[in-house]
Amino acid sequence: MGHTDNIVAAIARIHAAGLDVDKWPDALCHLTNLIGGRGASLEFIQRPSLQHSGMFSYGLPAVGAYLQHYAPMCPRIPHAVRQPAGAIQYEAQYYDDAVMDKNPFYMEFLSSYDMRYFLGGIVANAEDELVLTGVQISPKQGHPSSAKIKLMGLLLPHIQQATEVMRRLGRLEKSQAAFEHTLDLLVDGVVMLAADGSVRYANVAAQAIFRANDAITVRRGVFVLKSRDSAIRLGAAIKAISRLRDREVDSRAQWEFKVERSGVPAYGVSVHPLLAPAEAPSGAVALVFIHDPLSQRNAGVERFCQLFKLTRAEARVASALCSGLSPDEYAEQNQISSNTVYTHIRHLKEKTGSRRMTELIHKLNDAQLISGRWAEMR
Repeated sequence: MGHTDNIVAAIARIHAAGLDVDKWPDALCHLTNLIGGRGASLEFIQRPSLQHSGMFSYGLPAVGAYLQHYAPMCPRIPHAVRQPAGAIQYEAQYYDDAVMDKNPFYMEFLSSYDMRYFLGGIVANAEDELVLTGVQISPKQGHPSSAKIKLMGLLLPHIQQATEVMRRLGRLEKSQAAFEHTLDLLVDGVVMLAADGSVRYANVAAQAIFRANDAITVRRGVFVLKSRDSAIRLGAAIKAISRLRDREVDSRAQWEFKVERSGVPAYGVSVHPLLAPAEAPSGAVALVFIHDPLSQRNAGVERFCQLFKLTRAEARVASALCSGLSPDEYAEQNQISSNTVYTHIRHLKEKTGSRRMTELIHKLNDAQLISGRWAEMR
């Protein structure tokens, strides 16, 4: 392989490392071979403390000793802090061999590994972080030649681009984790589906619905509605979404239907096109919301317990009043006496500071609205 081919191969490996951090040692290996050194590194240093926050390396057997003891002695770092991103760096810019002979970083540390000189560059230099790359060179090879310096100038922009890609992917992973954590806080089930109906993501509430296996479940990774009518509606919605190109999809488009289940209120299902936000899993085309009235009711009971220090029996009465049931209707539905319900209402008035029933219901509705919005925003 000729010299030009070696450069192209090194550049390809540098960009591959930007997409997969496990490939940085391989990229640094090719960088070392091109420059003619003994090892190479990519170092992440916090500012202003100048403490290392991370490092990739190849051919450097004493990384631990360097980070723990010798990095503070390294004279290259203070000089690098004053250089702009994209600058090439090597010893002869700052000091001669006589100065190096007096520094334990060179005489105690590098010399024991047959290393002395280096050729590198400033990958990034921001207020909070300094990123450096460098190839370690043996004493026999001497200071880097002008040809090697020129070669580093050719490769450094590619290292900068790969490092930025790595950063963006890292931010994307953090963003996706935050996005999914937010969805896990919702009372409603949230499912992201691919065009073939396979589940690409399901929040905590949706997973609980799947485990219940009542009208909605997952089989071999595919979202399944047991009701034939509901399954047809879901299939039509996903098919319609899949047919549309992104530019033709209206974010307000939605398909809504109920999924009946035995003995309890039906699930409410809403299907929306997923307009490929950065946080969405790859291949997801549809966003499905599953509203379970029972879960919503239970969540409301829990919020009332927390807000007003109610017993669960009192909180259930409060939730019923907010839903429009009269005390007598609630008593009849739950097969308890009206006297018991009115006792709970008396306690509710005392704990909420209400005098009349209308004032009580008004306070309960306001509290439910505010706390529900807060729970979704957390």
